[in-house]
Amino acid sequence: MKLTILGAASPRFPLLLHSLLNRTELVFDTIHLYDIDTQKLALLDRTLLTRILASHRNTIRIVLCKTLEEALEGADYVFSSIRVGGQEQRIADELTAMRCSQIGQETVGVGGFFLALRTIPVVLQQVRLLEKVAPKATLINFTNPSGLVTQAVHSLTGFRKIIGICDAPQMVATYASEIYGCDAEDVLLHYYGINHLGWVYGMQLKGKEMLGDLIDTKLPLFFEKEPFYQDLESHIRKTRTIPNEYLYYYEHTKTIVENQKKSPLSRAQTIKILDEELYKALGAGTVDALDAFNHYMDARNGSYMALESGRDRSLPVFSLLEQHNANGYDAIALDVLSSVMGISKKPLILNIPNNGFDPALADDDVIEVSTLPRDGWFAPIGTASALHPSSRALLMQMKSYERKVIEAVASQSERNAIEALGMHPFVGADAASLYDCMRTGR
Repeated sequence: MKLTILGAASPRFPLLLHSLLNRTELVFDTIHLYDIDTQKLALLDRTLLTRILASHRNTIRIVLCKTLEEALEGADYVFSSIRVGGQEQRIADELTAMRCSQIGQETVGVGGFFLALRTIPVVLQQVRLLEKVAPKATLINFTNPSGLVTQAVHSLTGFRKIIGICDAPQMVATYASEIYGCDAEDVLLHYYGINHLGWVYGMQLKGKEMLGDLIDTKLPLFFEKEPFYQDLESHIRKTRTIPNEYLYYYEHTKTIVENQKKSPLSRAQTIKILDEELYKALGAGTVDALDAFNHYMDARNGSYMALESGRDRSLPVFSLLEQHNANGYDAIALDVLSSVMGISKKPLILNIPNNGFDPALADDDVIEVSTLPRDGWFAPIGTASALHPSSRALLMQMKSYERKVIEAVASQSERNAIEALGMHPFVGADAASLYDCMRTGR
């Protein structure tokens, strides 16, 4: 079997490799890596990846592919985690958005809009090549905006073996397991929404429904795990759900814009500096590669949402070789792989077509939902009607926005793009002027 990683020069990949080597049920002799930044990929390979393999005493063969076609040809499984335009374009999105009095964020609002416009065409090209050279392959997509990219592939190609993943929803299970003193695998979440906009409306611990108990008696402990959730307490109590952390951007838009404008660096600028420091340390060879990576992850994780919320995070010191997070993005990607291969029956929260789960949506509308493996693929579980009416209204608005974004990409129409932007709840009637502001202010 051939496993291919697209975007393998990303600092995400070492964690995925470590997790794969820990999974005894997933055995590959070779992993094929591809990234347009060949220098970074080669550096990562001869330093950190080599160090990880040695630590695991594993002889798996790493192949650095020179072309996308070489990477995809004959692949059985493909993980995609690319960033079209790199951190430079992300920085431009964030800084320009702030100058235009909008939230500067990678996947939410106007930043997510422009990321989608430049990313979807590239992913579609990759999928068309995949259909040609590896038509039976399964594509596991973590390329942001994950749900919108997955939706575009469904809407604009004939390719159906794509699954969108995100680790944000499942983190609620991690926090709950720590609060209740059980294994993360003992927590079953009932979750529904779209990528970066969804809600946990049910939570079972070893078969017993406990979401009400978490909301009524354990919220202070939950807030200790993720401090910025304190600012979502009224929403939690009103809706009797735990929202995806990205709801923060919808509930506290003005505060975030103000906090971002006061900060000397945007989130993307911070990440770019951390990335550069990591690769510089790896290139110099004066620091152990694992120590350099652990330091990088500590800084990156510790700063997450701190700028936007104004709240500090307190996290355990990161150690790659001690990572066994059952709900991280790496674990979810490998759980999907294990399920598709017929090994695992684990419930997962994934981005897949609606297929009748929510009667208000079309069957091919991609949703983010709790699933179980079924007939070699995945089927939604739970009930769409469990969401609070206000949550459903926002969900339907954002799904309409996603459809229009995809229409804009397909038509290459600026008019459709502006119309799509105007459908986003952050924007409204000023879409044309905001579009011009973003295009001219870069």
